[in-house]
Amino acid sequence: MWFATTSCDGPAPACRAERSEASGHRMRSHPRIGSTYLSEARSFAVAQDDRVGAHRAWQLCSLVGVLVLLVTAFPGAPVLAHAGEAATLDTDPNLVGWWKFDETAGSTAADSSGHKRDGTLSAGLTFEKDSAPGKAGRAVRFEANDALIEVKDYKGIAGTQPRTVAAWIKTASAQGEIVSWGKRDFGQMFTLGYIRGRVGITPHGGYLYMNAETHDDKWHHVAVVVQKAELPNLHDDVKLYLDGAPAEIHDIGLLDLWPVQTGQEQNVRIGRGFKGLVDDLRLYDRVLSDEEIDALFQLKTDRPLPKAK
Repeated sequence: MWFATTSCDGPAPACRAERSEASGHRMRSHPRIGSTYLSEARSFAVAQDDRVGAHRAWQLCSLVGVLVLLVTAFPGAPVLAHAGEAATLDTDPNLVGWWKFDETAGSTAADSSGHKRDGTLSAGLTFEKDSAPGKAGRAVRFEANDALIEVKDYKGIAGTQPRTVAAWIKTASAQGEIVSWGKRDFGQMFTLGYIRGRVGITPHGGYLYMNAETHDDKWHHVAVVVQKAELPNLHDDVKLYLDGAPAEIHDIGLLDLWPVQTGQEQNVRIGRGFKGLVDDLRLYDRVLSDEEIDALFQLKTDRPLPKAK
């Protein structure tokens, strides 16, 4: 884009064309008023730049406004870390299910992972009567034999995929499931719960459980990690944690060699047959480090992820 002006030296009208990229019009000015046109064109260009800048600022403000509205409308959803920002255990993109159980009314347990995998309370279980003080906020109390929470249309973490499952529990009864999903076939279930009176994991047909007892009616943090492997088995690739540290495993023989190949038939179920309180249940589709498990136990999940040692 350009326009031309002329300038004359001496009495003869020997003029020289000048170009500028200030306007989209082509002009030829009078020797006396060429400078006036040039000045006005430059002013016009500055004004156009100001308008573009103002428009971009308006677009930015609009975007910020939309983000504020989203956060206001969905207060339970985590704010995922932006590029360049440090992720936390609360904003980790590998957090595929997170049930805080902070509700005090209704029969829906909201999923705070952002994946909208809400759980449905059943068998008379409601937050009005079954919400209780938790380790972090509120917790849900399971009492009835058939009470459970089902995450409909979510089959959990399948196959041999790495995973971490963690939760706070408080119970005086060593029975029931904390969470389970999969297919009722050998090696194809994934159940974290009580096995022979202690917290452990079973893929249906084998089992691995910790030596310590946790049914003392006190809060305990329990977690299980399945490492990445072509065909993970309980003995070599599964690790249990109790209160932020690796748990001592009970000596149970060769049954702990059963492989983990989780099926995709049953929805995720929480609290089936369990008697007590469950709080802050999390599913990650990756391996959490020892330091990260300890951060869950220390309730430091809103801080940048600790680096593995």
